[in-house]
Amino acid sequence: MIDWAPGTGRSGSNGEAVDVSSNGGGAGTGGPPDTGTSFDTLAHVNPAMALDIQHSAMAGFKKRVDDLLRELDESEAAPAKVGQDRLERAQLGAAEFKEAQFLYDSYAIVHDELEKLSKALGAQIEGMGLAVQASRVGYENLDADIRARMRAVNAEAEKYYVVERDPYANRPAAEADAAGTTSAEGDY
Repeated sequence: MIDWAPGTGRSGSNGEAVDVSSNGGGAGTGGPPDTGTSFDTLAHVNPAMALDIQHSAMAGFKKRVDDLLRELDESEAAPAKVGQDRLERAQLGAAEFKEAQFLYDSYAIVHDELEKLSKALGAQIEGMGLAVQASRVGYENLDADIRARMRAVNAEAEKYYVVERDPYANRPAAEADAAGTTSAEGDY
């Protein structure tokens, strides 16, 4: 077990100092390089400080997220616009033309998946914007309508989630924990 020594970086299990100041995880730790700026390092030293996000940085990030959401809504990839100009089966030829039916079926599948992707991306971007706001003021300080919107956005994003397409969903729990992730879902 590695303990933190205040002001000196880490100390090993037998008390020796371990240098993590610039280019490595220290002697024998085998961990990734620690530049002293990562969230994980700060969380181990002072969890309260790790959550103290600078307002200007978060405001800038929220502005970028809002710009992305506005750009998506104004583009041809907007969820409402993607489904507007759908090709009709009759435009591809007679019903006896089997290749035309195959082409139309393929087109319909791709079109449906693009609509789902567009809606899912819109929900995720909106969710990120709400999460930025929540991290700035604290979840307990959010208005009830914003909390409700967070739950609705989460439900919308979950609706489009397909576990079979997630390369990380079927990893064993021990492997996920070693990678620093959890399989538990957040409660909004």
